[in-house]
Amino acid sequence: MKPNLSASKKHFQQDGHWIVRPVKTVILICECGNKYIKTRLNQTVCVGCLVRPKL
Repeated sequence: MKPNLSASKKHFQQDGHWIVRPVKTVILICECGNKYIKTRLNQTVCVGCLVRPKL
C-alpha cells in the first residue's frame, strides 16, 4: 500500500469566503487494487475486502 498525497480539490465556504481545504486526505491502495480512505481503527484493506466473505 502506498499513500496518494495529491492535493485535495475540495473547497468549502466559511464566513462568505471560499477556503481551500487545509488538510490533505490520504488515499491508500488496497491489496485488491481499489482505493480507499482509512475510516476505521487499524484498517489495512478497503471496505469491500472487509465485508467480502473469505473462502
